[in-house]
Amino acid sequence: MSASEGSFSKARLESFSDGVLAVIITIMVLDLRAPRSGEPGALLRLWPSFAIYLVSFFLTTLYWINHHGLMAQARRVTTGLLWANSGLLFGASLIPFATAYVAETRLAPFPTAVYAGLQLLCAVAFNLVDRKIVLQRDDEAFRRGARIRRRQNQIAVGVYAVSTIVALFRPMVAILLFTAVALAYVAPTFFEGREE
Repeated sequence: MSASEGSFSKARLESFSDGVLAVIITIMVLDLRAPRSGEPGALLRLWPSFAIYLVSFFLTTLYWINHHGLMAQARRVTTGLLWANSGLLFGASLIPFATAYVAETRLAPFPTAVYAGLQLLCAVAFNLVDRKIVLQRDDEAFRRGARIRRRQNQIAVGVYAVSTIVALFRPMVAILLFTAVALAYVAPTFFEGREE
């Protein structure tokens, strides 16, 4: 066992991750700018900012909820898990920038493709965290649930990849695509519960 494995507990890893995700959500809300005019139309013109903030808040919350579910299944913190988790947090830390980019450009195609590509990066990193935890477990019930989760995760990665390309032509369709796939993660144990 390496020195890093001996010094990190699951609670420490989860607390750090919770803190990073809380800061991400806080930074995102700071980019919502109040209109300079008191006219209702001025507020309505900010709909792209509010829409992408809502999507980003929803996705970041899903990462937090599902991250908790993954960490609960880990047997121990390994060096591989630490680095995979850091990759996920790195991708998530870019969400405020991508959110502001999309909002500032009013859902323009390229910024929306950047945003979708970032969600793809986060999904791949989430899969790596999941994989590191699966390697720690050998009980059959867990493995069965892990196979279902892996299929769900592969579909999510595929949809995020497609939405990255679609965003270049139809930004709103791309946002709807990766928002729709995120709905499968609202209840982390939904699919596992249906198999048992």
